[in-house]
Amino acid sequence: MTKRKKGYSDSNKNLTLFEVEKICGNKSTLLSQSTQKLLRLMVAELEINSAATASLLEIAEVDKQLVQYIAGPVITSTNCWQSCIPQWVYKAVTIDRLDTVLEEIEKGSIGELATPSEVLTVMMPISLEAPLHSDWVNVYFWASHTTLVKHKPFPNYDYENLWAKIGTSPINYKQIQHNYKSLAADIRSRVVSHAAKQGWGKRHKSPEKLTTNESQTTNIARQLTLFE
Repeated sequence: MTKRKKGYSDSNKNLTLFEVEKICGNKSTLLSQSTQKLLRLMVAELEINSAATASLLEIAEVDKQLVQYIAGPVITSTNCWQSCIPQWVYKAVTIDRLDTVLEEIEKGSIGELATPSEVLTVMMPISLEAPLHSDWVNVYFWASHTTLVKHKPFPNYDYENLWAKIGTSPINYKQIQHNYKSLAADIRSRVVSHAAKQGWGKRHKSPEKLTTNESQTTNIARQLTLFE
């Protein structure tokens, strides 16, 4: 018997995109726990692409910068190691962005930092190409540890002792805060800026004009190099 993920009902899985659109278009339900769970289910389990998620948030008149952050490309570094980034990391970026946006909607604020998984995506190819300065090694280890512990991509892995497996003592956020914030802010700024240039945040269509083809865009990770 297939186990259901705790917190989600089968009825949620059977909802069409247009039914979800109707829910998100109702401002009174946008921040409800059930709606947030539904959006997370769509991204994490059903793997709805970021363009569709951004469209739903745009319909709900979420702040344009948050819509742009969801819709924007995945930032990475262009070198011969770029293809070594695992697919689960790209999925983690999509999930983490939605979690961040929902949290910021609840707080009524707009953040400036990208997520640890996005920092990991930028730094992984660089770390494989050449040695990093010790300060940036700590940023990379912290971002990697945070992402692995949250998403647990490998079953039956001992995540509680991950620092020991990495081969270093635990790294505190305060140790890497300055460098992390600098890089994370740059990443998020590039994501939002690129999405804005593509027209996100300027909603021209009514909910009725969201077509089936637009809602079924393939879930290919869109990338923008750190230097573009």
